[in-house]
Amino acid sequence: MKKLVVSGLILFLTISIVTAKNKTIIRNLTLDKAIEIALKENSQVKIALLDVNKSQSKLMEAYSSLFPSISGEGTYIRNIKKPVFFLPDFFGGTGKITPIEVGSKNSYVGAIKFGVPIFLGQIYTGIVMSHLGIELSNLNYEESLAQIRLNTTKAFFDVLLTKESMNFIKETYENAQRNLDNASKLHDAGLISDFELLSAQVEVEKIKPNLLQAEYTYQTALNFLKALLNLSVEDSIEVSGSIETFFKLRTLPVIDQNLIDNTFTMKKLYLQKQITEKNIMMQKWEYFPSLTAFGNYQVQTQAENYNFNEYRWVKSASVGLSLTITIFNGFGTRSRVEQAKIQSKQLDETINYTKKQLDIGIQNARNKMETSLEKIESQKLNKVKARRNYQIAELRYSEGLSTQLEVSNANINLLSAELSYLQAIYEYLVAQAELEFYSNKSIN
Repeated sequence: MKKLVVSGLILFLTISIVTAKNKTIIRNLTLDKAIEIALKENSQVKIALLDVNKSQSKLMEAYSSLFPSISGEGTYIRNIKKPVFFLPDFFGGTGKITPIEVGSKNSYVGAIKFGVPIFLGQIYTGIVMSHLGIELSNLNYEESLAQIRLNTTKAFFDVLLTKESMNFIKETYENAQRNLDNASKLHDAGLISDFELLSAQVEVEKIKPNLLQAEYTYQTALNFLKALLNLSVEDSIEVSGSIETFFKLRTLPVIDQNLIDNTFTMKKLYLQKQITEKNIMMQKWEYFPSLTAFGNYQVQTQAENYNFNEYRWVKSASVGLSLTITIFNGFGTRSRVEQAKIQSKQLDETINYTKKQLDIGIQNARNKMETSLEKIESQKLNKVKARRNYQIAELRYSEGLSTQLEVSNANINLLSAELSYLQAIYEYLVAQAELEFYSNKSIN
């Protein structure tokens, strides 16, 4: 029994050590470092890169249609009943038809065939579409990088905001706890009533749920950042800096009139428009003739037995041209052309709608920056006053010149001012990051 316990303890310690070794720990994580890790490790980026490789393979597939196709065939036939042809009685006048067997019991055929397209419009249009497909995949990849950069930036700011909010709520809790200690001393000295002491106790308990919620929110933001960095929940990261250090007061950006057309979304739609136009041409090529060259080399023999050394092999070869013209295919081509045209018109509507949505999004981001700047200046002054007001209320209460309610209100006002100031900076930074995403700019 003792050996079993010892073995179990050793196994537990071994597992614990392995787990600890496999756990990733990142200290002093900066925004630049977080973006660098995300761009390298994020699964969405890897998927987008694989899509680029896939598009390149499709281009090679399109070019392969221009090369000759060569195939080999081998056939063996065992004639259980030999084929026949019917010979009429030309000279006897009887009108009888006599079946005559042809061939042998064993038949062997080997052939090599090749074909080369000389004129096939679909091939050349398909190659152009594949080139456009590569451009679209590259653009998707660049957009994925920019989107991951934006998401990581916002997630990093979320962590900073929730962390600092949690710290302010902790400070508020500590203020309430310190106020409770003062109230207890004053109550013991008979300077305040039981109601005042009870109010101080209620204030402490009232802040506790907010502190627990703040800790939960911080951990949730931290886990989301881990996911973007392709880390597991068990891994540990510690972000460095404060959200205020990222705020640099400056003039609002001027919106370029060509900004919308230069966004990733519009560039992708314009490429898709080109692809749909080529698809219309692809379907129209079915109206035109196609010309291919072909060749055939064949060896064959027949025999009644399996004496291969006695077989006589006969060789034949041929080359030629094949011209194909579609005369009628049940209106299939016309329907496919019509579908391609409708798809192009749908994309036109999508482009017009998306332009309006992007214009709204860009203007909203700029307006949010402008509003946030005003809120930052207002809340910056307000938090200084709120802190001073709390200090005065705390001092007055310790001297018996104010009530518990005055201290409680001052504490809550201080917390509200601090959080409002952080929230205003956060909103400004997020709006700035979104505007830089629209502008295809890197985030510093």
